[in-house]
Amino acid sequence: MNASGPKERATFSIDSTIKETLESQIPKSKRSRFVEEAIAKALKDAAKERALKMIREFKSTSTGGKDSTDVLHRIRLEMDGRPVDILEGRKK
Repeated sequence: MNASGPKERATFSIDSTIKETLESQIPKSKRSRFVEEAIAKALKDAAKERALKMIREFKSTSTGGKDSTDVLHRIRLEMDGRPVDILEGRKK
């Protein structure tokens, strides 16, 4: 995870024990990169969790025995807002 772009200073508070561990384990010259990468990973993980939560909360829909690809195609046509007959070329 290599973030690029201009760097900005950030000020925030962390638990003193975490700060002490960071300072004892990560060399001073590498701390900013370490923290930046840790934050980037945490943000990516949080976004992944939000996406998975949304997927898990999708309302289940019966296909009525039809192929799921056909059902999805039909749903997308209906969401388009135009009459399905016109979109499928059955009506002019």
